[in-house]
Amino acid sequence: MESLAQLEALCERLYNSQDTAERAHAENSLRCFSVNKDYIPQCQYILDNSSQPYSLMLASSSLLKQVTDHSLPLNLRLDISKLLIQSFKLND
Repeated sequence: MESLAQLEALCERLYNSQDTAERAHAENSLRCFSVNKDYIPQCQYILDNSSQPYSLMLASSSLLKQVTDHSLPLNLRLDISKLLIQSFKLND
């Protein structure tokens, strides 16, 4: 992903597009955030820097999936949990 704005546009298409091909392309492009542990810092960056609801939803759901699907070290799981809780408190 080249920029936060591009990611926000892809998230918008993922959740709002009526075009199945466009939505499938967005889903395939964004899948890496929920399946690849190397994208955890990018998810944290999105939570810290985006104000777009669909981008925030992608980042938080991806982090949640990372915590539940992978054997992450305890300290990393705790850090992610704290980040998600803090993010939800800030967006209330």
